Amino acid sequence: MRTRTRGLAAASATMLLLGLAACGGSDSDSDSDAQASQDPDVTFTGDPVKVMTLTAYDTDTLNVKAILDIAQGAVTQINNAGGLGGHELQLITCNEGADPNKAADCARQAVDEGVAAMVGGFTANGDAIMPILEDAGIPWFAPPGISAAELSSEDSYPITSGVLGLAGLGQMAAQDGCDKVASVNYDLPSAGQIGQLVDIGLASEGHDKSDLIKVPPTTTDFSTIAQETSEYDCAVVGTPPQPFLGIAASGAQLGSETKYYVVPGGLTDAVTAAGGEAIEGAVTLSNFPGADDQIWDSAKDAVGDLGDDENGGWSALYLQNTWVGYRTFLSLVKNNDDFSAAGVKATLDATTSVDTDGFTPPFSFAEDFPAPGLNRVFNYQELKFTIDGGKLTQDGDDYVDQRTALVPAS
Repeated sequence: MRTRTRGLAAASATMLLLGLAACGGSDSDSDSDAQASQDPDVTFTGDPVKVMTLTAYDTDTLNVKAILDIAQGAVTQINNAGGLGGHELQLITCNEGADPNKAADCARQAVDEGVAAMVGGFTANGDAIMPILEDAGIPWFAPPGISAAELSSEDSYPITSGVLGLAGLGQMAAQDGCDKVASVNYDLPSAGQIGQLVDIGLASEGHDKSDLIKVPPTTTDFSTIAQETSEYDCAVVGTPPQPFLGIAASGAQLGSETKYYVVPGGLTDAVTAAGGEAIEGAVTLSNFPGADDQIWDSAKDAVGDLGDDENGGWSALYLQNTWVGYRTFLSLVKNNDDFSAAGVKATLDATTSVDTDGFTPPFSFAEDFPAPGLNRVFNYQELKFTIDGGKLTQDGDDYVDQRTALVPAS
């Protein structure tokens, strides 16, 4: 299959913006008292296996502490069922403080503690973390997939599609019959690269390129941007939530009928509630089923419903990713004899059918993606979500292979 990958590798490092789309706001401990506790009567037959989950909280920009509640709930559930093949799973947490130096300190702590893996978490500082893990041979399982290093390192094992979703949204806009398409992004060097991803998806359906609309990061009055965006019938939006909501609200006041295609991770229950009628009909993609799917019931029993979490709770991609990361980690390594980092990595490298406990179709860690800089993208299947009647709703059960968005129209 001939694919068009120009711009993909360069844009991988810009995923910081996409991560912010899911995880702005302040942290909430509202459901911490609802967490299950570890059963003291469960006995273990092997030495403990240590893992680390890190995230950013108590900062001015990122507060995603709920991820640690999710990690702890997942670990407790695993241990109450007997652990990893009789070994107790021990969780080490670290606050990377939205600071690359602190993130590197977390990685060094993981090395000093002798963890078997880093699992899940949220950070925009993967480029500071990954080299330290690489030197120690420690795999990072289910990283957020924001940094270039996470999408290229042989010690990284993402379970989401990362930047492929941007091409998928472009393809979807073309399939939906959009005539004039805008790509709306922050006015940063990465804006053009993100726009190229959208254009690759448009080209897969024989559609013309999008027009790039740049949003100055310091913008507080979005009326001018909204006026420009309203001239397009469709817009693929790659900004964090506040600019998107500002553009949509201003557009609604202008009577805009623009349909929004929002970067994966950019629509959550919290964003949906904040946007109201202005973002009705907006579309996004995700690798995981919607938060109201019964597949999340076990997670909610272990962690709580996270209903007051300002990041969107169980509808937030990176929170979901941490839970699915732990369930998948269990399914892949529970029968290991060697729970060292090297033993875990060997198992992951040999896995040709990744069992995510039903959260995604199976995929393989044994074959890299044929795009430089994105070689560690393994899961290509995503679901469509639409805001319908003021609710973020999964649009059917059919997964779409995002690789089709990279193939030029014949």
